[in-house]
Amino acid sequence: MKLIHQSYVRNGAGEVKVVPEEAEDMWHVFNLVRDGDRVTGTTFRKVAKESGTGAESERVKIRLTLQVEGVEFDPEGSSIRLKGRNLTECEHIKLGAYHTLELEPQRAFSLAKACWDSLDIERLRSACDPQASADLAALLITEGLAHLCLVGSSTTLVRAKVEANL
Repeated sequence: MKLIHQSYVRNGAGEVKVVPEEAEDMWHVFNLVRDGDRVTGTTFRKVAKESGTGAESERVKIRLTLQVEGVEFDPEGSSIRLKGRNLTECEHIKLGAYHTLELEPQRAFSLAKACWDSLDIERLRSACDPQASADLAALLITEGLAHLCLVGSSTTLVRAKVEANL
């Protein structure tokens, strides 16, 4: 994970801006974000436009800040869905409206917390330290079945599954 900006105080409020670079970084982000945190990121919204021939819709890129009320992690897709209320007003989303923000690898976002405890700071430090993640590939083979797994310092991802009748 790449740390772009940090301004926080241990056991105090603060904010960081990070770019998750790989699937394991998404696991760290999932463990950092909690209900009540504020996350600022980019999302896309379908906006209906009326034209002379009828209604058309286009995808508009929007930057918004959510007060997090729910966090869902998809390890297969390496994405995190954050649910919460919008804290930034724009023409497409009303202030206080519920929205979902999807965090993905290679897409920067900012995380603001009311209290950065020592566990959060340590998790952030280890996620941003390239030497802290130990990488290993393992191929698990049984009769007619094989799994290719990538083992990191905090997650194990199944990358491929091969089945064959013998």
